[in-house]
Amino acid sequence: MMCDGSASPSCESRSTISRMVANDPPHPPQFGEFEAWAGAGRVVRATKAELATWRLPEPQKAALISSGVPMFDELVHGVSFRAAPTMYRLAYFDDQDVHYRVTWDYGAVPETGEVREWPPSRPGRFVNSTVNHWLCSLQLVGSWFAHSRVINRWDEDAEAEDQALAEIDDLLDRIKAVDPAAIGDGSHETQFWPAVLGRWLY
Repeated sequence: MMCDGSASPSCESRSTISRMVANDPPHPPQFGEFEAWAGAGRVVRATKAELATWRLPEPQKAALISSGVPMFDELVHGVSFRAAPTMYRLAYFDDQDVHYRVTWDYGAVPETGEVREWPPSRPGRFVNSTVNHWLCSLQLVGSWFAHSRVINRWDEDAEAEDQALAEIDDLLDRIKAVDPAAIGDGSHETQFWPAVLGRWLY
């Protein structure tokens, strides 16, 4: 399957689908595709040594080595490949000002590569089915943000706001086409992308 969601698993049992998704994820974006919108020096690739002991399907480890992870001021502030007790840390977000701090890690679950948000003070949310699905979602969101003509001026007037909301709805549909589980029932409590994108303007 490609990042455009041109194919998806057939209807099987939940455990069978999990194995299928983990071992046959979509092809990740290429390093140059990330760099085109993230900028030079802002895509970090893992080394084979860093992932040598990680219990992830080989296609997912290969994606981190060949494609890397893009940094994106709105979602990914840094990239760090290291093992933690319950997950493999991939990247992090850490935003703070004088009033509050918002921080979380992106981590991959051993064996399946399911990517989850791991915040320090509340339950985490499901992000994507595999590392490859996560990279595809970052590509969709990052390239949209880099090229949108309205997202940085959405509050100028009602027309701009409506257009920005329409773009976000379209983006959620595109993520769903790649990874239906990433959208799920759209809950902001359990699903990362609906929560983040649904509150992007506010």
